[in-house]
Amino acid sequence: MTGSLDSDLAHAAALAGLPGMTPVRLARSLDGFTPVSAWSAIRAGTHPADEKRRFAPAARTMDVESVGHGYVEAGIAVLVPGRPAYPTALIGDPGAPAVLFARGNPGVLDRTPRVAVVGTRSATHYGRQVAAELGADLAGEGITVVSGLALGIDAAVHTGVVRGGSTGTAPPVAVVGTGLDEVYPSANKDLWESVAGTGVILSESPLGTKPRPGVFPARNRIIAALSDVVVIVESHLRGGSLYTAEAAARRSIPVCAVPGSVRSPSSAGTNALLVDGCIPVRDATDVIVALGLVCAGRGEAPPAVPPRSRQTSGIRHEPTVAGREMKASQRAVWQAVEDTPTVFETVLLRSGLSTTEAALACEQLVVAGALVEGSGWWTKA
Repeated sequence: MTGSLDSDLAHAAALAGLPGMTPVRLARSLDGFTPVSAWSAIRAGTHPADEKRRFAPAARTMDVESVGHGYVEAGIAVLVPGRPAYPTALIGDPGAPAVLFARGNPGVLDRTPRVAVVGTRSATHYGRQVAAELGADLAGEGITVVSGLALGIDAAVHTGVVRGGSTGTAPPVAVVGTGLDEVYPSANKDLWESVAGTGVILSESPLGTKPRPGVFPARNRIIAALSDVVVIVESHLRGGSLYTAEAAARRSIPVCAVPGSVRSPSSAGTNALLVDGCIPVRDATDVIVALGLVCAGRGEAPPAVPPRSRQTSGIRHEPTVAGREMKASQRAVWQAVEDTPTVFETVLLRSGLSTTEAALACEQLVVAGALVEGSGWWTKA
């Protein structure tokens, strides 16, 4: 990054960096004010959000231009609502940060769809393996994967995205709780570089902010708000990733959970989410189906649903219909239906067919003996 920040962005960064400033206080300081006018009022001791003038002394001694140069030299973009590159998904969100900092390419934030994959820091081998596979498979389908770059599940999912990177792979998005010059945990330094190099890392913490326990639950609201679907891979019963699930639920964002052993403490939280009615996820296909429901509700074209890579009952050879190879619509329906009851809505989402085309193909496959029909569902014969 070269050049200098314009006055509004430099003042926004300076406001965020005032000692004792929090995201809530920052939002109040900028409510009805431009960054420049907010700074002037705080400096003069007349800002209604700073009646006790706690920020005035620091504002009077801080050099705003130097602050702006510091961000330019560090290669950190400053994002504020109403300006280019601020994430569209956060506009209008009740917890939207008044100022965001970005390292990497903020342009990837407006890619859709986006899925958050998060979980416990003390992940099991099973959890890390599932997270890495989800990251690689979802990104490979063009879906942007959002996570927190923490140890455990977060690191595993973005490792999967980065290692699986190829043409067409969606870039990763991370939201962290420290300043973007403070890599935390230090063990993830190489991963930070990879994510910033191919996607973007976001933070609402100004440069120099060290890790503090309280900021991580707060950053989880941003992860949720950026996402169309949230997936919890592993979580303890009181795990921090459940804050992300709660933030998603408050925003009516679907929450999915990966089942785990009932004897594993690392899956106690995710199993509890499943009991509460969250969507079970076994692989990327289940996530894409959930995304399809979201897109359908918004009137958008659902993402394509890849066939499952695993087989549940041996190799299934594609049947013929009336002695001939299947038509494209019949094949799409047959691939969409599983060995367990599959409802019509799922068939529609997975096949990408119209209601009429899917209904006709289902009927033809039942007549041919390829499918078994139930009450509103089908299974492979």
